[in-house]
Amino acid sequence: MADRNVESDTIGVPQLDETLEVLLLQTIEEAQQRMDDGEDVVPFTALLIGESVFEETHTGTTDECFESAQNTIEGAEGARAYAFCYDGYVETDDGDKDAIIAEGGMAGDAAGVAVGLLYTEGENGIEFEEEVCYIAEAPNFLAGKEPVSDIIEDDEE
Repeated sequence: MADRNVESDTIGVPQLDETLEVLLLQTIEEAQQRMDDGEDVVPFTALLIGESVFEETHTGTTDECFESAQNTIEGAEGARAYAFCYDGYVETDDGDKDAIIAEGGMAGDAAGVAVGLLYTEGENGIEFEEEVCYIAEAPNFLAGKEPVSDIIEDDEE
């Protein structure tokens, strides 16, 4: 699933909300573990609702996967953040590089981000880079949603 184009005019890495950063890293780690176990990485979303994370896989063509992910995310009630993770590639000055990519966003933010973990496949299996890298700004499927507070307020007595 590599036919996704995420481009940005942004120079530098934006400051990520800690909640979003943790969610993106968790999905990349999960995909990395699947690859280490010899499994395919079927595109999946991870939605943070309250303190719980709900995952859903998305199958089909690239366009169908993105449409399914977008519909799932936009239809989620009370979602604070999301990550959409898939196996793809990143275009670099040195050519295309395989990567586990996670796109995500926070409720109410205008834009999301895409981050990735580059890897190579060789005779000794898959070798992953040590650090996740920022790729670009990405669409935010929660942009039209009201931000949800992480703090549950008690009713006043």
